[in-house]
Amino acid sequence: MPGDEPIRAPVATVTGIYRGKSGGLEPLTTDTPLTPDEVRRNPIFYELDLDPEQGDENLIIDIIYDNMSPMRMQDLFRGTDIPRGIRFWPDWFDIPPYREMRDVDGRRVYPRAPGIHTVQIRTGVRKRAQMGGNRDFSPAAGGFTSPLYEFAIAADTGREG
Repeated sequence: MPGDEPIRAPVATVTGIYRGKSGGLEPLTTDTPLTPDEVRRNPIFYELDLDPEQGDENLIIDIIYDNMSPMRMQDLFRGTDIPRGIRFWPDWFDIPPYREMRDVDGRRVYPRAPGIHTVQIRTGVRKRAQMGGNRDFSPAAGGFTSPLYEFAIAADTGREG
């Protein structure tokens, strides 16, 4: 019957967000705030759990930071950007480099301000002929939207390092 098509498994899910430290990746939470220096110098990492049954599919990814309009990330191609046959893959994004900005809807936002910030990550299958245009993150097309992750940015203490 129409509408009874099985839902496709997500091509990739997100396991969490992380900060880079000298010893590796460390979970990023509201209890372990980023320093202003970390915000300026380091990206935020996230880990993709890649579906082994869809090992030939290329990925599209959008980042939704502080409920702003989605930021389109670079498409990831299997065999060049992501080696074939692996299960987990780290990727990253930078916090927008502005103290104050307006999002696409005209709202004033403060992406680097001290306090609690949120990020949500969408993944999906890149269609073979997809060049620009609409990106489909629906579950029927192998899409996934992560839970809303919260993390904190600490206030600048004004100390010289």
